[in-house]
Amino acid sequence: MKEYLTEKEFREKRLEVYTEKIQEQVLGKFSETIRLLVEERHRQKMTQQEIADITGIKPSNLARFETGGRVPTLVVLEKYTNALGKHIEIKICDD
Repeated sequence: MKEYLTEKEFREKRLEVYTEKIQEQVLGKFSETIRLLVEERHRQKMTQQEIADITGIKPSNLARFETGGRVPTLVVLEKYTNALGKHIEIKICDD
């Protein structure tokens, strides 16, 4: 039983470190992507309300992810980019 609890504790600590690392990486990549999307929206002189009307996403949710308060799902990002006449490309790469 002691071995089990020791191993369980080790797994939990490893998962916690891994989760923090992954979240940091994801947030960094998302923030850059979102920054580019917001720049494109401004370049096209579109408002958050116009994007909301096209996508069906609530303006408050758009505001949250544009300011970094929320990480959007891939579906939301796809809707947003489509509203701008763009698309998303995803690559799987080695670290």
